[in-house]
Amino acid sequence: MKISKFEYSFSQAKKNVVRNGLMSIASLFTIACCLIILGVFAILSVNVNSITESIKDQCEIQLYVKNDTSDERIKEIGEQILKIQNVKESSLFTKEEMLAYAKNDMFGEDAELLSGFEDDNPFSDSYKIVLKDIKNTSQTVEELMKIKDVDKIVNKQDIVDMVLSFSNILKKVTIAIMIVLLIIAIVIISNTVRLTVFNRRKEISIMKYIGATNRFIRVPFVLEGMIIGFLGAVLALIVVFWGYFALLKYAENLSIGAFKLIGIWEITPILAGIFAVFGMLIGIVGSSISMKKYLQV
Repeated sequence: MKISKFEYSFSQAKKNVVRNGLMSIASLFTIACCLIILGVFAILSVNVNSITESIKDQCEIQLYVKNDTSDERIKEIGEQILKIQNVKESSLFTKEEMLAYAKNDMFGEDAELLSGFEDDNPFSDSYKIVLKDIKNTSQTVEELMKIKDVDKIVNKQDIVDMVLSFSNILKKVTIAIMIVLLIIAIVIISNTVRLTVFNRRKEISIMKYIGATNRFIRVPFVLEGMIIGFLGAVLALIVVFWGYFALLKYAENLSIGAFKLIGIWEITPILAGIFAVFGMLIGIVGSSISMKKYLQV
């Protein structure tokens, strides 16, 4: 019996979608457009978060030791560095290693320009330091500078702060846009269902008169909203999928350093889940609002 009722409700919902024609199509495309915009910000937010985490994983600073420091003292500096609470690990790069790196990796074919510097090495011994928490970089640098015989410390705190700040702002903007888009889509769905209710007001009155329950009357309209919301979600997913796929293909020809965009098959399940949930949620809420306000059952 329950199955037959659901089949009837679903059948009526499909008829309502077809019956409303242009209004249903307008609602579908409105929801799709809202979800596409939401999807764009979701992709941007996920990729920025990925880049932020990547920066955190590569949270390193370079500490340079004064040139006239003895080997014994350099070793002591390494031990002092590890005693600092926010330091995860440190690696010593001698000036000989730095000179070899410059010849082989930086100058390449022009390495001969550095010949003769073995006896008068212009580089300094340094420690590459990995931090535990990127947020405490400034305090850690202050502690490191207190170590005797430290010449200077190089870090990318400005870049790190900028990325973290952008990530936080993007999260807030995404939430704000999501709320606005949800309201717009819900209003559109509400108007579509309201039109159906108005067109079927006599039929609904007869159904009530012969004893149809409120739930039996409501379900087809809720399903109608869910169908439109789901179809809008499918359309939005197709557009965003191919748009992001094209972006990834284009990004393959660009040099963006160590930063890498999230793969299409990694992000598609996330988008599919978001679109399906929000699409049908928009339909349910929009239908419920319309029913509550305009359908007296």
